[in-house]
Amino acid sequence: MQNTDTPRVLVLGATGRTGAAVVKELEATPGQVVPVRASRSETTVEQWIKEGKEAVRIDLDDPDTFPDALEGIDRVFLMTGYTSAMNHQTKTLVDAAEDAGVSFLVHLGVFGDKRSTDPHFAWHELVERYIAGSKVAWANVHPHVFMENLLGINRLRDGRMVWPMGDKQVGWIAGDDIAAVVARILADGPDIHTGKDYYLSADLLNGAEVAEVLSATLGQDIPALVLGPDDLQRMIDAGLDVAPANMDAAYAASTLIWARQTYEGRMDYSAVTTSTVQDLLGREPVHLGSWAAAHRQELLGQLS
Repeated sequence: MQNTDTPRVLVLGATGRTGAAVVKELEATPGQVVPVRASRSETTVEQWIKEGKEAVRIDLDDPDTFPDALEGIDRVFLMTGYTSAMNHQTKTLVDAAEDAGVSFLVHLGVFGDKRSTDPHFAWHELVERYIAGSKVAWANVHPHVFMENLLGINRLRDGRMVWPMGDKQVGWIAGDDIAAVVARILADGPDIHTGKDYYLSADLLNGAEVAEVLSATLGQDIPALVLGPDDLQRMIDAGLDVAPANMDAAYAASTLIWARQTYEGRMDYSAVTTSTVQDLLGREPVHLGSWAAAHRQELLGQLS
């Protein structure tokens, strides 16, 4: 019989890279919390249930699905997709969580300074203010650039690391470290983490430095093509660079604004590394060289 005293954690995005990794981390510490996978796909939910996993259907674009999904849920991991709909989705979900008696919400945000003018950073800061104004206890996790972006939006092009921000450095963090930190906060709960902001940045590197790490790790010469945001805009206009399919036009335009602000020095406040992984997990974060070694075949596949 299930222990009803064990907090149940609704994990949004459980079919994606980050959400699935959070579930995996939570399952590695049985007895602390019960992870409940969430998906908008009824077929996916049914399959999870057949496999003996706790799962519910939720569609962030349909608030009518929220009450059933939140029934019996104590804690929520809140992440949204790369679309401007995140504002409406988060507002309505937080309302529903409050109504359902959810005690703790962990939001996956961005590495902002709470005064951002870049739209998608500002959207996250808006929803964080809304969450803070609710009756639900909360914590925010603020990752810098995902190392996994090197498999997607920042993938190698024609064997080169394309960098549209001159010599500016940004912070890098591995997805596994994001998931491990989120899972620790969810498992520990509100008594320890309420009202806290956790910033994640393991390595501070620009495009040329990333190329050096990849070259050394993969044993291949990977040059950096160092550009500016105007060059990137011309590439986009010429159809040489396109946004990922899961990113809407407004969000994609915002990422270009972020690149421009980084290039201009307006994001220099974020050019730091943090000790969050060491502080919460008691170990070193995954550094880019180790991450690249673990993803060696995927990276080499970009060179073929």
